[in-house]
Amino acid sequence: MRLGIDASNVRSGGGIIHLQKILEQAEPKKHLINRVVVWGGDTPLDNLPDKPWLELRKIPNLNQQTSQRLFWQQTKLGKLAHEYCDLLFVPGGLYLGGFSPYVTMFQNMQIFESKERLREGFSKEWLRLSLLKWAQSRTFRKASGLICLSEYSHNYLTQYHPFVTAQTPVRLIAHGTKKIHNEHSVSVKKQFSKDETLRLLYVSTVKKYKHQWNLIDAVGLLRKEGISVELHLVGGGDSQALEIMRDAIHRNKSEKNFIFYHGSLPYEQTLEWYHKADIFVFPSTCETFGISLLEAMTAGLPIVSSDRGPMPEVLKDAGLYFNPESVTSVKNCLRYMIENPDLMQSLGSKAKKYSKNYSWEKCADETFAFLSSVYEKNKT
Repeated sequence: MRLGIDASNVRSGGGIIHLQKILEQAEPKKHLINRVVVWGGDTPLDNLPDKPWLELRKIPNLNQQTSQRLFWQQTKLGKLAHEYCDLLFVPGGLYLGGFSPYVTMFQNMQIFESKERLREGFSKEWLRLSLLKWAQSRTFRKASGLICLSEYSHNYLTQYHPFVTAQTPVRLIAHGTKKIHNEHSVSVKKQFSKDETLRLLYVSTVKKYKHQWNLIDAVGLLRKEGISVELHLVGGGDSQALEIMRDAIHRNKSEKNFIFYHGSLPYEQTLEWYHKADIFVFPSTCETFGISLLEAMTAGLPIVSSDRGPMPEVLKDAGLYFNPESVTSVKNCLRYMIENPDLMQSLGSKAKKYSKNYSWEKCADETFAFLSSVYEKNKT
């Protein structure tokens, strides 16, 4: 079997990491796949491994804006797929071409949750998300297989959009994670003095449903209550959300800076921040999985998290939960964690234990097994 991978809509962040890691860990011959061809732009393909069974084909048009990438997908990819592969894998979740069979992934919850789309108002961004919802629904309906990252995302589609998955075989395959050593997680301090500053960490893109500003305001309140904490934010974002976040940083300014925005960092540099942190905070309201949450678990960090989406499914009882849309709820949850160091230690240890259920080796093996099974079912 020859496998093709359409990376035209794999552009940044978790999508690139997912494709990179499953190709690093994959054993295609185990699943009767003898060749893998990937079509994509410079950024995703520059991050992929060098393997004897892997062929990377850079397409200049795929470095361009969405309309040009979709045009290439509709007009060029089908011919290439017919020539070079028996099954097409579309991890970006969007495929409007004519080749079949193909398998895709559900990685963008925002476009399906109406409340999250409405955060954008009736704007160009709202229209873009609504069009993406239509396009991804079509992609899912016509797919020969669909991969969901969590029970939450699968159940959401089944309950609210049953037409999407009525005829499509669905497989739940969670993300993996890289093992992260964190010197703080081995022995959480038993007592904290008022002179000691705790580092809070939030790793995520800056978007309206990520609620960085609520976390910033909550940390500002903690500082006013005499709790010495500082907040480190890692991740790029869109201009409108970045402006809202900068406004929140400005209104919480004090003589001593305690909010640090580091922007978008390379993957390995991002992982270093899990080494430096004392507590991880995750106030997102919309995720299909939450890969940075899993990375924090792997580091053994105590975690306070949003009570929405798949977060309770992934973290289980290894963290404390808050309402991410309430600054007071975020602040109170953080304060309770900080004032209970024994709880910090036990939750960090439990999170690290739970994280061992996830690995990129497992993710790669289950993904390639599913791709092979879909091919066998559809071959003529």
